[in-house]
Amino acid sequence: MLSKKIIKLLEKDIGQKNIFTDANTLKKHSKDWSFHNSSLPDLVIFPKTTKDVSKTLKIANKYSIPVTCWGGGSSLEGNPIPVKGGIVLDMTKMNKILKIYKDDLQTKVQPGIIGDELNKKLKKYNLFFPAAPGSSHLATIGGMVANNAGGMNAIKYGVVGDWILELELVLTDGQIIRTGSRSVKSVSGYDLKRLFIGSEGTLGIITEIVLRLAPIPENKIAILVAFENISDTTKAVLEILKSNLNTAAIEYMDKAYIKYVNIAKNISLPEKPTLVIEFHGNKEINLLCLKKIIKICKNTKGIFYKEFKTTDELKLLWQYRRAVRPVLNKILPNKGVLSAEIGIPISEVENFLKKAEILSKKYKLETVMFGHIGDGNFHGWALYDLDNKKSWNQVEKLNEELINFAIKNDGTTTGEHGIGIGKRKFLAIEHPTSFYIMKKIKGLLDPKGILNPGKIFYE
Repeated sequence: MLSKKIIKLLEKDIGQKNIFTDANTLKKHSKDWSFHNSSLPDLVIFPKTTKDVSKTLKIANKYSIPVTCWGGGSSLEGNPIPVKGGIVLDMTKMNKILKIYKDDLQTKVQPGIIGDELNKKLKKYNLFFPAAPGSSHLATIGGMVANNAGGMNAIKYGVVGDWILELELVLTDGQIIRTGSRSVKSVSGYDLKRLFIGSEGTLGIITEIVLRLAPIPENKIAILVAFENISDTTKAVLEILKSNLNTAAIEYMDKAYIKYVNIAKNISLPEKPTLVIEFHGNKEINLLCLKKIIKICKNTKGIFYKEFKTTDELKLLWQYRRAVRPVLNKILPNKGVLSAEIGIPISEVENFLKKAEILSKKYKLETVMFGHIGDGNFHGWALYDLDNKKSWNQVEKLNEELINFAIKNDGTTTGEHGIGIGKRKFLAIEHPTSFYIMKKIKGLLDPKGILNPGKIFYE
């Protein structure tokens, strides 16, 4: 518990109206979307300016108080859970577009703005931020940067970190710094900006972000293709990637995921391994790409095709891809879900998906595999019986085997969700020769260990 003295200091510097200690607010900031346990903070602060963040960190650093940053709360690895209590900095009041550099295709924003809200406001300039993840209707830009989030269009546009030009940050002692430049190219000194991207709030608190933007695509076209088995599906993906087409997304849904899509949307797609392939660009070129994709998929034994060409049709298609998680508890009220995510080289995708099937049978658990097959980034669910310790232990073993398989095959423990809580024990395994350098950087920038403690590293 924080002393009355510290609370009064915070109220004096930040303003009493921006500080909350009521049970409801604390509970809302104790749990993200992950399966990890909740943990209550001592208080929640809603800063409105960079100076508010700086003042908070000066006090927190002086009295060694843990500080955890909070955005949309949609993280899936426990990244914003305040496991050591202390202060949660909810950045959602810092949600302004500070400037749009229309001719430079850039914008300066505060971290609390929601991804979809940003793109709505950019639409009148015919610009958008293309690297936003599938949760961009909830996730804040700051959270996306802190986790270096990816998304469905990463094949064409890359991940969030690829679109960051400049950052303003507050360090653990309250010092305000800027890293990067609005110049598209810069090799001036160490690339400190990259150090903070994906650091999950453990090295500094992001308060301003300069983003690169892209023109809104003239046209979008997509196709849904089902295959009889994993081998045919992965062959199609490899051929598509080698074809140099205007591909923006190649998404994968296994037969279990399709089963739940059918239940959630009351439709009847074939319960087979399925790809969603989308193109962005000129309409005539997209139509030509579509024809080529159909040819590739037929040559690799695609068995079901459905095209999506209008805005409404595309919206419906992506509803299929996003439909399951919001209703999973309703569909399976007695099941828990361990949600995991890894990255694997494209050449190892078939082996990885087959390994997941083998482990599902080995541990007698239902697994659901889906995600961004075009860049080898998968999301997996392992379903277990609630209040059944044995079932949970089996899920943990399955997850550990799958992650170790990825590491042994030149993959990664996490492609876009971050380390958070659940992947800490794998970090040193994945990076045996450089893990100690990461620890040194953490110690240098946060010597008291107050910034999002218990994340990335055991502390």
